[in-house]
Amino acid sequence: MLLWSSLAVAVIGLLAVAGWTLLNWMAYDIRERGRRERPSPSDCAIVLGAYTDGYQPSPTLKARLRASLHLYRLGYISYFIVSGGQGADETVSESRSMKRFLILNGVPPHTILEDQYSNDTWENLSNSQHVMEEHSFRTAIVVTSDYHLPRALAVAEQLGIQATGFAAWTTAAEIHYARREVMARVVYTVRGQAALIRKGRR
Repeated sequence: MLLWSSLAVAVIGLLAVAGWTLLNWMAYDIRERGRRERPSPSDCAIVLGAYTDGYQPSPTLKARLRASLHLYRLGYISYFIVSGGQGADETVSESRSMKRFLILNGVPPHTILEDQYSNDTWENLSNSQHVMEEHSFRTAIVVTSDYHLPRALAVAEQLGIQATGFAAWTTAAEIHYARREVMARVVYTVRGQAALIRKGRR
């Protein structure tokens, strides 16, 4: 009996290690796939929100904004759609904080369009699509963190947005976000909110 108990514990331990190893591999893979995305010149950048402490963007959000500024200065885009609502732990909307950051970095206010009502990736892209339609924009570059970009582009594909992507690179310390993203992609795919295969990839 003791032998079988020991074997059961050993098997459970091996399965746990294997599962953790697989999750880590998938997390690193999803991050690398985001980094390999290449943007095409487009009408606008859709910059996806993240936590902001008042008007002080978090490091994650600041990295996304700097990535979008890089595209703007290279002439890839002429307009920004900053997308993000106000969370329960935030005092201003993410979009408002993002707009302020861009203006302070030399972007003309009239080129920054806001979506202040999004609470998740699906709403980010869906609401931004409406903004695109209002301004007759046909193409976009989705800008977000490297681990988040594959799911964001899969959502854009599902919505019919003609988009390429540009990743804000994350640090090794942020790999826990990528682990969480693995599960989020599964949930979005099961719900039909993310395309399983990106047919519109350019």
